[in-house]
Amino acid sequence: MRLVPARITPPPKPLGGLAFIATFVRNPLAVAPQAVYEQDLVANPAGRVQRLWITSPALVKAVLLDERDKFQKLSQIRMLAPLLGKGILTSEGADWKWQRQASSPMFRHQDLLGYVPTFVRAAEARVAKWRAAPADSVQAIDRDMSAATFDVISATLLPSADDTVGPVVEQSIGVFQKSGGWSQLYAMADAPTWLPRPGKASGARAVRSLRNAVAAMLRERRAVLAASGRGPDDLMHRLMQARDPESGQAMNDEQLIDNLLTFYLAGHETTARALTWTLYLLSRSPEWTAALEGEIARVTGGAPVESAHIEHLALVQQVLKESMRLYPPVPMMSRQCVAATRLDGCDIVPGATVAMPIYAIHRHAKRWEDPDAFDPSRFAPERESAIPRYQYLPFGAGPRICIGMAFAMIEATAMLATLLQRASFAPLEGHEPVPVARVTLLPGGGMPLKVRLH
Repeated sequence: MRLVPARITPPPKPLGGLAFIATFVRNPLAVAPQAVYEQDLVANPAGRVQRLWITSPALVKAVLLDERDKFQKLSQIRMLAPLLGKGILTSEGADWKWQRQASSPMFRHQDLLGYVPTFVRAAEARVAKWRAAPADSVQAIDRDMSAATFDVISATLLPSADDTVGPVVEQSIGVFQKSGGWSQLYAMADAPTWLPRPGKASGARAVRSLRNAVAAMLRERRAVLAASGRGPDDLMHRLMQARDPESGQAMNDEQLIDNLLTFYLAGHETTARALTWTLYLLSRSPEWTAALEGEIARVTGGAPVESAHIEHLALVQQVLKESMRLYPPVPMMSRQCVAATRLDGCDIVPGATVAMPIYAIHRHAKRWEDPDAFDPSRFAPERESAIPRYQYLPFGAGPRICIGMAFAMIEATAMLATLLQRASFAPLEGHEPVPVARVTLLPGGGMPLKVRLH
């Protein structure tokens, strides 16, 4: 049975003036007109600065790879720098390169499979909380998945004995995201940083709370090292030991906090979104739910998911990939032109903003058959191999592709399979979530689902 889940209805023509601003603040994805879902390059007439949407694999590849020296992450860096400073996500050039090299050893595929028992325990702990609630109760799946993936990141890459960090992160990120539309608009427009905007003061307080919580974790680790002379070989330890190959300098405390926050937020927020939207889709697709339950039972024999099972959970991974096509955890990328060039016959001037709306790229009428329908068979091996590399971008692409891509896929596979061994999900009548861009892709109105435990 064909399922067309919740989607954004794009405006028929580009918006301008106050209509653009009001729509952008509410949901930045909603300003992309219908043409963005049908054409390779669309100019945006709003404002005096040249702005473009690009959607073809060739143009995306040009910006992210072939001509990457002419495009930088200026507006994204400006928007996220108050929170993430100059960490791996918000730095450029040599600063980015050595931080990435310092982090990469933590993400070897074979090592990541060793985390599967931790992924399974986090999912089982969430099921145990559901069991304590009345039968068939409605659960806030978006919050539950965020809590579960935060437990994972805290137990694997960034362990800490401080159990106050989780609540601080959840509360502060909620505040930061609430005014996200305004901060994105100001960054895109290159508005003066002193200019007042809604949510600026509360966002600043949230940032301070987050950075203070991570600074406390860092002090805790230094105290452990001072007392025992050694600590766990985790990402925090690797970052503390890293040295810039050019200068020989270690990261100072500000840089460490920048990167620890980056991995905390990117390492759990994106996977939480992927699981949330996947459970939403399965709640509306009994056929695919049954197919996954059958595969999981065959592969595991009813036992807990193990690392050896991951590669055999093919349908589980197809569903996750299709979920991230329809609802990419990071729905938008952008770059600013820093040197004149041409794209698809269009002259691009320095200062121009080039937006790559991943949400629209993943639903483009020229490149996907029945693009708004949920069809995990698109990612069957023989069909997936035909998808151009720069047409499917849930983890970005090019040199700055997400460093945690393999971690996220293994984590999501293990957790989804564990959840489906023990529970099924049904929609809440009358509630249809709206995809809203707030750095990650949130379900507007939350994701309440009925949980039926086996």
